[in-house]
Amino acid sequence: MSCKSGDPYLDLVVNTWLKHDKNPTTYQEVLDYIEKSQWGKLKEIMHGRQKFGTAGLRGRMGAGYRCMNDVVVLQTAQGLCSYLQKECSQSQLQNGIVVGYDGRYSSKRFAELTAKVFITANIPVNIFSVVCPTPFVSFATILYEAAAGVMVTASHNPKEDNGYKVYWGNGSQIITPHDDEILDEILHCLEIPDDHWNIDEIRSHELVKDCQKEVTSKYMEYIHEILPQKLLDVNKKANIDTIYSAMHGVGYNYVVEAFETANLKVPISVKEQQDPDPDFSTVTFPNPEEVECLKLSQRLAEQRGVRLVLVNDPDADRLAVAEYNLSTKEWKVFTGNEMGALLGWWLLHLHSSSGSDEKVYMIASIVSSKMLRTIVQDKGYFVETLTGFKWMGNTTLLLLEEGKLPLFAFEEAIGYMCHPRVPDKDGISAAVQVASLASHLYTNGSCLVDQLQALYKEFGYHVSHNAYFICHEPATIHKIFRRIRNYGGPGVYPKHVAGYEIVYVNDLTAGVKYPEQSATGDALHLNVLGTGLDRDYTSGEMIMLRCSNGLGVTIRTSGTEPKIKYYTELICNAPTCKSQADTKAKLEKMVEEFIDELLQPKENGLK
Repeated sequence: MSCKSGDPYLDLVVNTWLKHDKNPTTYQEVLDYIEKSQWGKLKEIMHGRQKFGTAGLRGRMGAGYRCMNDVVVLQTAQGLCSYLQKECSQSQLQNGIVVGYDGRYSSKRFAELTAKVFITANIPVNIFSVVCPTPFVSFATILYEAAAGVMVTASHNPKEDNGYKVYWGNGSQIITPHDDEILDEILHCLEIPDDHWNIDEIRSHELVKDCQKEVTSKYMEYIHEILPQKLLDVNKKANIDTIYSAMHGVGYNYVVEAFETANLKVPISVKEQQDPDPDFSTVTFPNPEEVECLKLSQRLAEQRGVRLVLVNDPDADRLAVAEYNLSTKEWKVFTGNEMGALLGWWLLHLHSSSGSDEKVYMIASIVSSKMLRTIVQDKGYFVETLTGFKWMGNTTLLLLEEGKLPLFAFEEAIGYMCHPRVPDKDGISAAVQVASLASHLYTNGSCLVDQLQALYKEFGYHVSHNAYFICHEPATIHKIFRRIRNYGGPGVYPKHVAGYEIVYVNDLTAGVKYPEQSATGDALHLNVLGTGLDRDYTSGEMIMLRCSNGLGVTIRTSGTEPKIKYYTELICNAPTCKSQADTKAKLEKMVEEFIDELLQPKENGLK
């Protein structure tokens, strides 16, 4: 059967797909669309290709160039392979590539299809024998001095999705120009040789090496090396209990080994979420930022009398933290901004305790809290990057090349880099550091909540209110941002929103900023590829606004999901819990008014 829709271009694209696809499931999916004359659906899945967003390629599993499937993976691997052959030295190519995968449907298959493409080109492949954390691919790429790394994962996306994350040989996710040039190369590598489909004996091929044991061992050595002996002793003596959930993902075995390496007590596991489960059967969305994802962990903690809860996302590159407050008898679920401040302070404390007076660099995404800027101001520098850890990772590496010390990086979406050895967010090392911080605090009669309050008293209360709307219609998104850019007439951005005066605008997508001075104080914006702040922003829509009352609001589209996200922060002096609660309530009211007027969620059908 061939496609005869009456649209010559659609017919060409669909018939070409049918020529390429040897997967019976996705092949039949396209035939079904043709048989039912669902031309609109075929256009939706076939027109255009995915681009490398804030976290690589990511989309629904299914047929079509817009989705994740065998054809897209093979073509992507072929394009990546061709690009590396042009860009890398022979020694790098002989070191091969690293390939890892998570526990989602088709992840192992996508990884092995990728391996087949590279060994066919006589390039060795270091592949994990079982599921692995995403940061292990970054770590292994550097360990082997490989040409690149590939991690097949959709992280915390819904179960219907999968993804393809690419690391350059430096261990950081690819950025411009590599991402765009790889996409261009893919377009020259669309033909799929029949042999690329045959992965039956891929694991026994002489160019394929199982790197599982070696990488895990070397990673654990790294964990041990970055913890001072005094802290290892504290961890052992404190012997604190923790509850841990792998969120149906890859993290459990690795966290257990990392805790043992750090002299931490092996965590108590949430059994229902311990093993990889591609259906994520206990949660609606496997994103530990969602409150429901922590409920099983909190319930187990209450049953076992444990104060500290740690939850990785399914590919273990992010970490959620909750602590039971013995005074209030309530749970405190820390935001990414709050934990970013705590971890940043902790690593700075360890650095200072080592006797070093070397200036350090703290890195955060531009939508994250500015609290670290205040914490580090006397001991180092605060660097901001675009959203996405690919920018923070590359900035980390650039600072290292310049002989500087990047100590810590974080994003408000609970992602943390606790050491530059892994220039990416790493939920395993972050779990170790949080448990070590808790050991230190509990031993001294304090806790995470108390330490956060101490930071607020010293550096000011920084409160955020972040959320998002679901929007599947590109036309609606375009309409919303066009309205903002023409709020007071053609080309006139808003001067007042919900009664609040706008004193600063930075439209990163359109390249419009006024007044010219930065609204983010002393943040260091390196004029380099590492941050992306001084380059054209091509990852979607992003507009930053600041009000005369100190309210900062950033609105952007997600690089991986159909969302319009907004991030807000207010900084003030609020030394008591009551004054903080009042400030937070005030912020939420302000943001509600601001967002209702600016985005018009009801009028635009936003969920």
